[in-house]
Amino acid sequence: MLLLGCAAIGCIVQAGSALVVAASDSPDLSRAQADYVCDGAADQVEIQRALSALGNAGGTVTLTEGTFYLSGDLNIPSNVILEGKGPDATWLKWSSGLVQCQGKQNFVLRDFKTTGTGAIFIYNCDRVKVHNVTATVDNSRWGGAFTLWVSNGVMEDIEFVNCKAIDCGRHGWQSDGDGSQKTIRNVRYIDCEAINCGRESRFAPHGQWTCGFQLAENADVEDCEVIRCYAEGNYEAGFIAEAAPSKKRIVLRDCVSKNNGVKPDNYYNGPDEDMYGALFGAGFWLHGDMTLINCTAENNRKAGYAVWYPSSYTKLYNCTDTGSEVGYKFDYTDNVYVENCTSRDAGRYGVYAANAGKIIAKGLTIINPRGDGSKNNVFGVSGYPVRESSFDIETYGGGGATVSCPNGQNVQFSGTVRSDAARPVAVSGSVDTSRLSVQPYSGGNPSPVAPTPTPSGKPDLVVTDLSWDPASPAPGSAVTLRATITNQGTAPTPAGTKHGVLFTFDDGAAGPGVWSDTHTAAIAAGASVTLTANGGSAGATWTAAPGTHTVKAHVDDVNRIDEGDEANNIRTRLITVIESAPTPTPVGEPDLIVTHIAWEPAKPVPGSAVTFQATIKNQGTVPTPAGVISGVAFLVDGRLAVWSDSHTNPIPPGNWVTVTANGGPSGSAVWKATPGTHTIQAWVDDVDRIAEANENNNRRETVMTV
Repeated sequence: MLLLGCAAIGCIVQAGSALVVAASDSPDLSRAQADYVCDGAADQVEIQRALSALGNAGGTVTLTEGTFYLSGDLNIPSNVILEGKGPDATWLKWSSGLVQCQGKQNFVLRDFKTTGTGAIFIYNCDRVKVHNVTATVDNSRWGGAFTLWVSNGVMEDIEFVNCKAIDCGRHGWQSDGDGSQKTIRNVRYIDCEAINCGRESRFAPHGQWTCGFQLAENADVEDCEVIRCYAEGNYEAGFIAEAAPSKKRIVLRDCVSKNNGVKPDNYYNGPDEDMYGALFGAGFWLHGDMTLINCTAENNRKAGYAVWYPSSYTKLYNCTDTGSEVGYKFDYTDNVYVENCTSRDAGRYGVYAANAGKIIAKGLTIINPRGDGSKNNVFGVSGYPVRESSFDIETYGGGGATVSCPNGQNVQFSGTVRSDAARPVAVSGSVDTSRLSVQPYSGGNPSPVAPTPTPSGKPDLVVTDLSWDPASPAPGSAVTLRATITNQGTAPTPAGTKHGVLFTFDDGAAGPGVWSDTHTAAIAAGASVTLTANGGSAGATWTAAPGTHTVKAHVDDVNRIDEGDEANNIRTRLITVIESAPTPTPVGEPDLIVTHIAWEPAKPVPGSAVTFQATIKNQGTVPTPAGVISGVAFLVDGRLAVWSDSHTNPIPPGNWVTVTANGGPSGSAVWKATPGTHTIQAWVDDVDRIAEANENNNRRETVMTV
């Protein structure tokens, strides 16, 4: 199981103000309760005002259900959450402009749909999460529906989860950049989709290159995970990593690429048929240090998997292709490793390799490639041989020669060829076929389910996230350190061995280090765990010292684990500890009110388990008392249903918190929905634990229809 860098989304943005913006067509109740109400024209103005009102401390802006009409850019500041009520409920409809995030950090975009011109453009930003956003954007601009762009710097810690680019007039995703340094690192794509990007229209003049996931173009890309993502029907390749200056540790796991390369046939039949056409029309176009595990290609216009110059140890484990024109294409490339992979019913060749060297294939199964009349697998062509390679293959049927290897240079074949061709093996040059068995083809095929591989290779541990609590420590406070470590290698880490992390502060100049040394379970290839410091030479926490310090997390610092790369185990971040002025003794009393009531699911049906939330605001002149419960009772049709009694931190004057029901008179924290229209009431401080300036304004009502 992949564990994200933080256990909850709240860890990226600190608690702060919460503001609500309603659309012009939102329900009357939502409009009445909102802090800002849009009029259906240039709605980015009201949304921008709400974001700006949060100030440097940040907070949350919630867009209610409804359609927002935008005609200009929306600029996202640092330390905010901009959220809707879900892609089916909150719609950002753009006539011009887009979501711009430039030079910011620590923000979240989630739970809305964006259409028209409204792409999401993330430029020189760090620590960004985009969750549950659906984009159907037009062809008015270059780039992707979701674009990452770095210029003269490093951009890191970007996460897309459950996002969709559907019917877009540009790439679904694009990572690009410019300048003397242009590095994007620690990027995660999880359960995302790119469907029909560029199929009907494309940005000019470069629309002919429109793909689903453009994972690397002109930027250096490092430490990128692509997990359970899906590409279908895109104009060109489903997943692509072009010959960017540098690609390091890009891992695709359980991804699917189907029916991509929908360009007209007359393009692919042009002079670059065997080069760019095969690449851009591929399910997966691969370069550099990339690893694919359990990926699936199906019916792509050209290759299922295409590896093209330059390659630096591209690796494929347990991958399958069905029905693409070429199953696996290795062209002008070196250092490719393929293990337990399958090509089934290729439209032409199961394997096509030309001008390729150091290709190692173990357990490669090739089933019924159609061929070109004379051969159905190509291991080199005239003038462009295969070099220093070995192929362990199991083949079934196909038209013409199964192994065509002219002028091979130190090439070895092993396994079994099942063929009725007059000449199933046609080789010349330095080619060893002594371990290759040739048998008549009886018509039987192996099961379409490939065996689960045991990847050869080594683990490779990196630190993908570094955090601490409290997030903004004061001098002298005890700080707890956490690190998320990811195994981006091709084999699990050893069970029973400590996966240690050492945390240091200015290399020891700002106090003694701390460490984590309790995790001993194996970490599978591609998986992550988050570890918390549990010891140190002076205790398990760091005593915060005033100033700005470099925090360094070093995984496997004492080399207990044999890794594929021992030079990538360190991650650093800066922490600033600020001396605060004495807090004056406040005068007055707190005053709690309920500003918003919500529930999940948003549209309950009879029998649903409904969870209630309330946003409470202290509009008084002093904080609520620390250690005292700021409780909320939730009543349905005048009867107590559930309550929240877990919040005991002080709420400063003017601040909001959102609390969730955690108990009730029946012992359950949820209410079972019954049919009809109900009055929902949230009553803050219902048992008068807190002395307030006004005790008569603690209730808010709304209506729910089941």
